[in-house]
Amino acid sequence: MKINRTLIIATALGSTFLASCGGSETENKDLEALISQRDSLKTELADLNLQISELDTAAVENDLMVTSGEVERKNFVHKIEVQGAVETENNAMINAEASGVIRRVHVKEGQKVSRGQALITIDAAILSSQINEVETQLELANYMYEKQKKLMDEGVGTEIEFEQAKAQRNALESSIRTMKSQQGKTVVRAPFAGTIDEVRVSLGEMAAPGVPLLRLVDNSDVKITASISENLLGKVNIGTNVELRFPSLNDTVIDSKITSRGNFIDPTNRTFRIRIELEKNTLLLPNQLAKLSITDFSRDSALVLPSEAVLQDTQNRNYVYKLKKAEDGFSVKKVYIKVIKRYNGEACIESEVKGELKSSAKVVVSGAKGITETDIVKIQ
Repeated sequence: MKINRTLIIATALGSTFLASCGGSETENKDLEALISQRDSLKTELADLNLQISELDTAAVENDLMVTSGEVERKNFVHKIEVQGAVETENNAMINAEASGVIRRVHVKEGQKVSRGQALITIDAAILSSQINEVETQLELANYMYEKQKKLMDEGVGTEIEFEQAKAQRNALESSIRTMKSQQGKTVVRAPFAGTIDEVRVSLGEMAAPGVPLLRLVDNSDVKITASISENLLGKVNIGTNVELRFPSLNDTVIDSKITSRGNFIDPTNRTFRIRIELEKNTLLLPNQLAKLSITDFSRDSALVLPSEAVLQDTQNRNYVYKLKKAEDGFSVKKVYIKVIKRYNGEACIESEVKGELKSSAKVVVSGAKGITETDIVKIQ
């Protein structure tokens, strides 16, 4: 219809223009009238085209267009998202236990060390001199003890002098043991195998008890800890699957299981702690952020459809529109369902009437609002 009307008007315009060309050149007024008539016909043609376009658009809009999805039978899981952090038990700031000038730093940052390896040596010259002095006093005390013991055996010595000599000898021996123990602490050794992360002192600086010297870290065995809401206490247990994601490592994902669950509810935020232990670690660092996706619900061979397809009526009942092939499109049928869980754009559902919604059935996903069971819809 649109094409025929356009041709008729265009033909009329052409005929009028040709007629004007065949007239006398002196008939200017008639020619101007014809030109005006031509312009008027052009305007009318443009208006008709606009009306036809609007009618075509309205015709398309009158068709009920929807998008569809398919009901699937597959394994469904629901996960909760929480934030955690990487921790390690072998992360120690090594302090000095003796006073003195640092005479040697045996390690560098980034160096791997074994347990018991010497890290820093503190000057022990003064302590060595004190030990030599006390050892000389001990030699005299031993001599006096032996003399008094001999006199006691011969019956000519006094008991009080013997006990004094004995006490003097024992006191000096105890002092030597203490000083030698302190002398051993002038060599700072690694309490466990690991990597030197930071060296805080330099050669010639003064060391004192409690002053940090260096940090030693072992990241081969780490743990991920997080706090979980009390409401999930019955759903999260030892062995529950968890997906670990690390944003600082380009969202690297590690699949693991919960290895420990807390036995205490924090009264301030009503949470309990969980822990995931990871062995032979080569990527993670202490205090690194981790995102945990913990599986709190799973069902095998479940009915699953897009969450967007689920609607709710005035009585808060959930339903979907099931599609059935018709002559001019698709007919729709309202099917009431029970939503078990939603996750990641999908819904795990059950049909209120058993068998009414099966696997591979088509349902309306978007465009369902406003349609009724008497409508015929088309799928975009």
